Amino acid sequence: MGGDVGEFHRLWLSATDGDQASGAARQLAGRRFELATVQRHFDSGVGLCVVTGEAGMGKTALVGAARAATDVFVARGDGLPLSTSVPLLPLATMMREIWEHDEGQWLLDALAREPRYVADALATLLPEVEESDAGRQAAADGGRHRMFAAIGRTLTGLSGRHSLALWVEDLHWADIGTLEVLEHLLSRGASVPVVGTYRLDDPDVPPLVAQWFDRVQRLPSTRTLELGPLTQAETAEQLVLLGESGAGASVERIFSRSQGLPLFTEQLAVHAVNDQPLPRLLADVLDRRLEGLQPGAYAVVRTLGVADRPVLARVLGKVTGVKGDALSAVARDLDDRHLLADPSGSPELQLRHPLLAEAVRRRLRGTEQADTHRRLAESLGEEVDVEPAEIAAHWQLAGVPERELVWRVRAAEESAARYDAHQEAEHWLRVLALCNRDPSASAQLKIRATLAAMDALKASLQFDRAAALSAETMQQLEVLEPVNQAEVLLRAAAFRPLEIGDPQVGLDYIERALHIYAREPASAGHVSALERKAILLEASGLYTQARAATDRALEVAAELGTGTASTRLMGRRAWYEAVVGSVPTAIADVQQATLLAAEHHDPVGDIWLADVQTEILLRHGAPASSVIEAGRPGIDAARAAGIENFSYLSLLANVSTALLRAGLVNDAAELIAPLTEGAFDPDFGVLHLVRSGLDLVRGHLAEAAAHVSPALDSPTYAVDNRVVVASIAAEVDLWSGRSATALDRLLPATRSAAATEAASLTGEALRLIARAEADAAVPGRPHSEARRRLAVLREQAHSDPFDSTRWLHARAQEATWHAEMSRLTTHPAIEPWTAAANEWDALQRPFDAAYCRWRAGQAALTSSQGSIAHRLLTRAARDAREHVPLSARIARTSRDAGSPMHTEMSRSADKDA
Repeated sequence: MGGDVGEFHRLWLSATDGDQASGAARQLAGRRFELATVQRHFDSGVGLCVVTGEAGMGKTALVGAARAATDVFVARGDGLPLSTSVPLLPLATMMREIWEHDEGQWLLDALAREPRYVADALATLLPEVEESDAGRQAAADGGRHRMFAAIGRTLTGLSGRHSLALWVEDLHWADIGTLEVLEHLLSRGASVPVVGTYRLDDPDVPPLVAQWFDRVQRLPSTRTLELGPLTQAETAEQLVLLGESGAGASVERIFSRSQGLPLFTEQLAVHAVNDQPLPRLLADVLDRRLEGLQPGAYAVVRTLGVADRPVLARVLGKVTGVKGDALSAVARDLDDRHLLADPSGSPELQLRHPLLAEAVRRRLRGTEQADTHRRLAESLGEEVDVEPAEIAAHWQLAGVPERELVWRVRAAEESAARYDAHQEAEHWLRVLALCNRDPSASAQLKIRATLAAMDALKASLQFDRAAALSAETMQQLEVLEPVNQAEVLLRAAAFRPLEIGDPQVGLDYIERALHIYAREPASAGHVSALERKAILLEASGLYTQARAATDRALEVAAELGTGTASTRLMGRRAWYEAVVGSVPTAIADVQQATLLAAEHHDPVGDIWLADVQTEILLRHGAPASSVIEAGRPGIDAARAAGIENFSYLSLLANVSTALLRAGLVNDAAELIAPLTEGAFDPDFGVLHLVRSGLDLVRGHLAEAAAHVSPALDSPTYAVDNRVVVASIAAEVDLWSGRSATALDRLLPATRSAAATEAASLTGEALRLIARAEADAAVPGRPHSEARRRLAVLREQAHSDPFDSTRWLHARAQEATWHAEMSRLTTHPAIEPWTAAANEWDALQRPFDAAYCRWRAGQAALTSSQGSIAHRLLTRAARDAREHVPLSARIARTSRDAGSPMHTEMSRSADKDA
């Protein structure tokens, strides 16, 4: 359009790509605060600083300038559009930069001081790191958490020897595995500062990535630095830096069209055409940069554009036929045209900007593009370190499904080895789609992909998609081989009951699967089917039968010699023993299983067993110190290995609940609050239930309801879980003055559980039902019908909910239940409440004891025993000082009674409220 396109392109790239030259990168228009912020984060920051903005806002230029200005070593990794399915590519790139910094010495020194598994796990990212035979076996048997822990420890070791920071460019194009590693590091206090760029308003950002971005922004260690348009004065400064006039008329004309977007300003500075849309201007500029290329140069540019990544010279030679000196000459020519990124010191060639790659692909016709993808796939497939997912993507775009299938299976297996269940699921689903399109595809591969896809979807918490695939596969059940039928039925038994809320349908599936397994040699599937049967029987409150199924699973596991499965099953059996057998025997069983887990070096088993033992102790009514002691090894194991599975979350919930019951509110909050900020997250549902109780005690009743209400609507078919959720929600209702709502929640769940062996777990619910009945009654009047309903509810239970020979807290629960019943008489008595308070004192449960003494104080006031009421309320106020709603009620009772202590209590309660 009459301007110097080459000069424009040089200026544009120098302003938008911070790695082009440090001098140009420092010459930013405006952005002084932002530049200082990013540089300060590199120098001494913690957590994540994410630079956001729409395309062309100068994010890369800003971070590149900060990198050039700091003395900290900043390792950069890029997310690339074609590599979104390649696990951990940005992290691998960063590790390679660190390795190449000093030929690996820095990294090797750090790894030498770490456990062997760290180097073994890192070897999957950096082949130069030698992997042991044990490491290969551990990678086959382990989970993604080993990789998480290894990266965390590596970064800590590196930063202890030299200042280090990370730069993840284009987070919106990063793979889910990389994002999960970053979230894991940030949630545990990353040892190095991280800076990332993220493009806003990009319609192609996958939903999982957008969800990750929303989630990570809520972390307290994340700072978001959003770049907005430049002001008119800053636009004038940019134009001067671009060599244009900063005169008022010129600035006003350009600013009125660019509205301060740096990339648009750059275009208009050279191509100020008022009647054409800016994207076309950019397209024209890019297209003109590609004109006049000789055939060899065009072949190289075409290959680089299709690859959309750095490509080794030898691979380019294979794809294009341009090799040796001819390729060197082409590279020099392309560099002179400012089409290549700085090639100095690198054996790879890459286009200077991603938009150039887009321009190249836009020019290609269908056959030309497919042929380039095919050549790339063939050549990359001969390389050692190329990701199978990338090769599979090229075969897909080349339109060669039979070759894609081979590499797609490898990509799924590679994702599994790197513990990336999200990508593994997508790869297996693609394998399945390819098999469905090809009538000659292997039936065995198809069923393998189907089962693996379901498992990966479940592991990545995509239960709806897993259930849909299970339902679809069940329709084709009769055409499968018997063993495969059993595997499909096993998975259907996990998904279908959750959909319809009925464990019986799952039991029907399991019995059909077990009938098949009984005719086959012992297998892991047989063990899993028996364990699933136990889980479904447990959900129905049939604990004795669940224990029998678990015993049978242990027999099959012993026949197979499966140590980790045996550890898990022994823990499960201990839970059933606690409910229908002996609690001391159950705890002894857990301790025996813990010794077995230690023999197998199984941190997952350690966490699971700690979860089981703390659950037993919590149900038993053991003091918080016992629960904490039992839970500590599991928490330590999880943190050391970087594991954050459901058992770990359940373990945290158990320990936090014990702390809360002991009145240690701040300690309970410290354990779970960071994981439960914001809206209800189903993946962390067990922690949200505890958070509800925590918010209630702190006086945040609306927040408490918000944390538990979604759980009431979540599908669950386990009778004991329904009682737990209903009890937590009902307590919020009771403190909020909604006794009728509390009864509506409690009665159906409690009656359902009371008809089964889960009746022994309903003592807390019965106590709350009695409280709700008493709260709803008119004081001072007899309510014989309500008392009769309560008595019948207890009498009709399968077993006594207040069996003091089993549960330590049964005496306290029963005493409180009787005391609540006394409120339904004409003259409430003091003695039942003080007796209950004493029982709670023995269990070190101050809030429960304070509640009982508050009620006793009310009873004393109704019988004109003021001095007794004063003593009771004073003690209750002391024990309830961390329980805001209870403290407020005690203060109100004291005030209404005219007690001299009411002024201070009221002031404290008002302050807390």
